[in-house]
Amino acid sequence: MAECKLKSDAQTQAWYKEQISLLDPLILALGLSQPALRALVNLELSSVSDLKRLNKEIIYNSHGIGPKAYRKLETLF
Repeated sequence: MAECKLKSDAQTQAWYKEQISLLDPLILALGLSQPALRALVNLELSSVSDLKRLNKEIIYNSHGIGPKAYRKLETLF
């Protein structure tokens, strides 16, 4: 089994860290897990308005968004 690129690639880790820092402060204030934050980055969501525009089913089914993260995000819909 191949090693996770995120764990082995410092450049990828740095890129995600930078992208997460650009997320809307309201999203960051939710206290989401790192996988959930990376999922939002992968969905190209950076603001609450982006979040509201995207189909909720897509968000819910995204890798990294579990039920707890989804419930937190729902407060912003």
